[in-house]
Amino acid sequence: MFARRRHKGKQGGSAALRRTVLAASGALLLVAALPSSAGAAGGQFTFSRNDGSVDALFAPPNDVCLPLSGGAAHASNDTDATAFVFLDGGCSQLSAIVGVGGTWDQYNPPPQPAYSVRFGSSG
Repeated sequence: MFARRRHKGKQGGSAALRRTVLAASGALLLVAALPSSAGAAGGQFTFSRNDGSVDALFAPPNDVCLPLSGGAAHASNDTDATAFVFLDGGCSQLSAIVGVGGTWDQYNPPPQPAYSVRFGSSG
């Protein structure tokens, strides 16, 4: 059998340090490249009700059904995710898909306010 001997000189230590730094750098790049869709949408989703009052959702979570208290007659999607607007409070009756920077208005006649919204890549 052959015995391996390690030399603990300057060169061996700096090579190990380089490998460690490269491995750590690679791990950081991999984490930075992962999509952030599981987190929250950046920005805000502003909606107004039929009575004229205005409310907003700030950095809403993705893939979660969120209620629009009082119902929304108009909405502005100033987040970095697509908004799926629903006529019911349980995110089952899709009314509109509002892209990044887009707006939505209830359809007239008859007016149909939205009662929930979900952010992400699919409704």
